[in-house]
Amino acid sequence: MIFSALFERRFWCRYLCPIGGMNGLFAKLSMTELRAQQGICSAECTTYQCYKGGPAKGEGQDTLGCPLYSHPAQLEDNRDCVLCMTCLKACPHRSVEFNLRPPGIELWTTHQPRAYEVALMFLLLGAVYLHRLPEIQAQWGLSLPVDTLAGHSLVSLILLILPAGLPLALEALYRLLRWRYPTLAARSFVKLAYGYLPLVWAANLAHYLRLGLLEGGRVLPVLGKTLGFTEVPWPFWMADPAVVAFLQGVTLLLGVLLSLGLTGKLHRQAGLSRWGQQGCTLIYGASLWGLIVGL
Repeated sequence: MIFSALFERRFWCRYLCPIGGMNGLFAKLSMTELRAQQGICSAECTTYQCYKGGPAKGEGQDTLGCPLYSHPAQLEDNRDCVLCMTCLKACPHRSVEFNLRPPGIELWTTHQPRAYEVALMFLLLGAVYLHRLPEIQAQWGLSLPVDTLAGHSLVSLILLILPAGLPLALEALYRLLRWRYPTLAARSFVKLAYGYLPLVWAANLAHYLRLGLLEGGRVLPVLGKTLGFTEVPWPFWMADPAVVAFLQGVTLLLGVLLSLGLTGKLHRQAGLSRWGQQGCTLIYGASLWGLIVGL
C-alpha cells in the first residue's frame, strides 16, 4: 500500500512482488500477445494515449493508460503486460493488435535473458520439491531433521537451491570441454536455461491442481463453519483423485515435451550441450512424476 501510494503504475507488482515475478516469467510462454505496429506509432501518434492515458480521441476511448506503464510497440515479451486491453481501447489509430503466436517465440528470437529471472525460475522449481518433502522422505526412506527450526531451515534451503545444481554442474563440465576442445561453440547459460521454463510452469501447475480440485471445492463449508454456521448444508465440489492424478500427469508430460522442444530451439547446434540439458529435463520430469503423480 505504501509503495502504491508513493509510486504509480503497480510499482510493487512490477519490481518487488514475487508472485508478480512468477506471473511475468510464465507469461513468456503465452500463446497470445498485445503488440503495436511501430511504423504507425512513430509516424502518426503524438499523444501516446495507449500508456499515458487521456480523453477519447478519434476511435480511442477515454482511459487512465497502461496500468504497468508499458508501450505496446516497445514490449520485448509479455512480462510487463497483463492483457487488460487498455492500450487497445485507447489507441486512436488502430495500431494495437491482439495476436496469436507460437508459445514463447521471443525466447529463441528477440528475448533478452536476465540472470535474476533464471534464479527465480530454479527457485520456483525448488519450491515444488520443498512442498513434496514428505513424499521425498517416504520414497527415499529418509529421516531428515525437520523437527527443529534450524534443521527445517537447512533442509528447505538445500531443496530450494538443489534444482540449479545439475544444470550448473553441466555448465561447468561444458566449459572444461571448451577449454580442452576450443572448437566447441560458445554458449550463454542464462539464455539456454530458459529451456526449463515450460517444465517449471507445468510442475507448479501440477502441484496446485490437487489443492484446487480437492481442497478448493470445500471453501464454502470451511468458511461457513468458521463463521459459526455449522448446521447449514453448504455445497462442495471435489474431483475424483484419479482424475486429479490424470490431469497432473498430462500437465507434466506437456511441460517436459515443451521444454525439450524449446531447448532444441535455444540450442542452434546439435551436440553435447543440447543433449545434456534435455537429459536434465527428463530427470526432473521423472522425479516430479514420482513425487506428484505417484503412479
